[in-house]
Amino acid sequence: MAKFKREKTGRYTLVHRGECGDIAGFVKKAMDPDRRLAAGRGAPGVFDFKGKRFVCRQYLHGGWLRGVTKGTFLGEKRAGTELSITAYLEENGFPVVQALGYISRKGIITNDLFFVTLFVNDARDLVEYLRTSDGRDRLRMARKVGIYFFMLGQLGIYHPDLHLKNVLVDPSGHLVFLDFDKAQRKKLTLDDYETMFWRLDRYIRKYGDELGGPVTDRERLIFLRTFERLSGQKIISRMAADRGRKESSARLGWFIDRVLYNRKEP
Repeated sequence: MAKFKREKTGRYTLVHRGECGDIAGFVKKAMDPDRRLAAGRGAPGVFDFKGKRFVCRQYLHGGWLRGVTKGTFLGEKRAGTELSITAYLEENGFPVVQALGYISRKGIITNDLFFVTLFVNDARDLVEYLRTSDGRDRLRMARKVGIYFFMLGQLGIYHPDLHLKNVLVDPSGHLVFLDFDKAQRKKLTLDDYETMFWRLDRYIRKYGDELGGPVTDRERLIFLRTFERLSGQKIISRMAADRGRKESSARLGWFIDRVLYNRKEP
């Protein structure tokens, strides 16, 4: 299991994997406001340091809590858990982005947290890949994603917020998974898998226009049948019976988003 170093510079603490020599210089570059990108929750930004390119993503609370506490946390558990899980997956051969560590900025009572990973060159997220792919490639990718969801469970990682923008496709067509913010280690049940699949399905339905057309029933079935074949567990019939309730729940979630954050339902 990876061991992490904990080093301080001013009001900042960097918890990392021992791959950073100039701590003060690294933190200064990571916290430079000019490195921020305009898009994306948590304003992930790219910066260069000693010949390498990194991505820095700030943690924000989700749901209604985000409107109250924004990006402040009482401790570092959230970032520490993601670093531990990402390193564990990498050590076990699962294709994840390489994490350097996380930065904690100390306030009077609370902390601001930032997760730092290596930048994946020339990659695009799975939304962009599917939007520009033909039917055959989309089916092949649905099968590949089904395999990796099964592998994730075999490694004992439950990730209830894994969606298409959290998966990158590199120029060789290999997948790279990122953003294990809400993941946890546990022995997965069929209910856990179903929760992860519904989260993915909700994302697909909510942002279907970005995919260049809706994900077809055949693509969904390829994904689920791949999981059934590998796991020996039947989940398609369970999800079919539960679809009405899940769609009602999704509509409620969109309504809350509109009320709290002035978002529009797709």
